[in-house]
Amino acid sequence: MNKLSLTLLSTVALAASATAQFSPNFLLTYSQPENNTSGSGGTVLRHLFPNEISYLDFFTANCVTASAEKWLPRTASHTMAGDENGDGFYWNPNIYGKIDALLNNPLAATPVVGTANQRTVYWSVSQPLGNVISAGPFRPGDIARIVRQGFVDGQVDYFMKQEAFQLALGLPFATPIDIDAIAFQPNFGVWFSIDVDTPCLTACGPTLVQDGDVLCIPPAALMFGPGGQIAGVMPNSAVVVHNEAQMDFFTMNAQVSDRFGACINNVVDVEALEIDLFGPVMPFTTCTGGVLSVPTLLYACETGTGASLLTTQGGGQIHNTPCWPAGTPCGGGPTFGPQMGIRPASATVGAASHINAIASARVCRHVLEPQQHVVTAPGGAPAGFTGIDYASDFPLNVVLIDLAPAGIAPSFPAAPFSPTCFPDLYAPSLIIHAVVPGTWGSVPMIGIPPLWSGKILFQSIGLGAPVFELSTPAIMDIN
Repeated sequence: MNKLSLTLLSTVALAASATAQFSPNFLLTYSQPENNTSGSGGTVLRHLFPNEISYLDFFTANCVTASAEKWLPRTASHTMAGDENGDGFYWNPNIYGKIDALLNNPLAATPVVGTANQRTVYWSVSQPLGNVISAGPFRPGDIARIVRQGFVDGQVDYFMKQEAFQLALGLPFATPIDIDAIAFQPNFGVWFSIDVDTPCLTACGPTLVQDGDVLCIPPAALMFGPGGQIAGVMPNSAVVVHNEAQMDFFTMNAQVSDRFGACINNVVDVEALEIDLFGPVMPFTTCTGGVLSVPTLLYACETGTGASLLTTQGGGQIHNTPCWPAGTPCGGGPTFGPQMGIRPASATVGAASHINAIASARVCRHVLEPQQHVVTAPGGAPAGFTGIDYASDFPLNVVLIDLAPAGIAPSFPAAPFSPTCFPDLYAPSLIIHAVVPGTWGSVPMIGIPPLWSGKILFQSIGLGAPVFELSTPAIMDIN
């Protein structure tokens, strides 16, 4: 276990994170299935699911519009995690349940400083990942990601394990816990919220921690591993900084409307957190007499339908994105959803979702998703009977095809290639299936011979950047 110097960490965080890591653009998830505003060229990529991560870039359309674009499709998670539940299929439409929390760790090593990729970002799940492939579990109380460890793919790698949260909250390890929101900077500590009211033994003694509370594990209580993960915490170190009543107060002051146009006066549950490095920092004296530096927090709440995003700054406000407010002020009608990249339910009612997880990030967008994830064709199928849809920021793209084994597909580091997009190659045979232009489109599926079954893998190489950039991988199950 390696405890880093707090002074060093603070210097690194303030110098690197504030200037490079923090971005006004977001990775995010929504609480309900939604459609994005762009339509993604009519491809299946327009459909956003609660167990997928999307990217919201405010600058692509010069603030004329903004669209949440799929960044970690379920098919990429299936390829990375493998047949985690052992049912013989890569495809599991309910993988993770929902993605409850997102973290772009400022201490994570990335090929290009200030960027993130699908191997560096951490998240929380609402239902456990199957344990057939990974040696370690992925539970609702973990903040983790799926990586290749050595030559072994499909492994869960932790930013902070469930046991560390339990220890900080003074809970027995047998107590279930679900992390609903997470934010972290080394000089501010770990900030989080839980999904269910739970009696805990915090730094202030016996405490009923509510699902609307925001807690902090102070920097001095954290021990770091060599990759910037949390290797340990001091017992009973968590502090409730903003209780649910205070979060209700922030929300009431923000004067934001929900999807029906009603003014929101409470949070019910805090659903997403991020630290705003450009907001003011306030001192907070804890019950033990210690003083915490409390950053400005961006947050979303269960009542924030229409996908509003609020801030604690100024006692509670609607967050101002680089383009517009992230919600409709009370009296101005419903909060519809396009302000955070998704379509409204109708001309008079906003999107059903609240934001379920959020993290500031700068990323590359290059993804694939089959139109059909599972094909049952014992009599075979002709070429082009379905397609593989794609989104790419690159003008020219070479789509590769390969066979994948049952269980888990092996990957190989692509460095020095793909420094900003997906960092690993899953199609080592380098068999070219198609060459296609950028933005959005569809690649026709190959024909399936009668009585053939197996797993077919696709991955794309983007051309036009200084070096080749890889897409997320996708696998189709053929029966």
